[in-house]
Amino acid sequence: MDLEGWGYANSDIRAYLAAISLMQDYYPERLGKLFIVHAPYIFLTAWKIVYPFIDNRTRKKIVFVENKTVKSTLLEEIDESQLPETYGGKLPLVPIHDS
Repeated sequence: MDLEGWGYANSDIRAYLAAISLMQDYYPERLGKLFIVHAPYIFLTAWKIVYPFIDNRTRKKIVFVENKTVKSTLLEEIDESQLPETYGGKLPLVPIHDS
């Protein structure tokens, strides 16, 4: 999940809690791993509020990636051919309306 451009206007804690509850209660094994990149400070503040409500098994699947190690961290888990060029991989992203 790329949070570049995320700001205060996107901070709906109740919506985050509802989404997390839905995913961990009804689809607990759908999430393999979630990489969060470009997380701004305001998100980290909201995260501290949401974090205690996340199931421990789900917490272990969430990885915050430092900006300086995005490519190397993602390549540990994702094949370079499947990693978008934006993150240092070889997969070109094609806008949906152009496909």
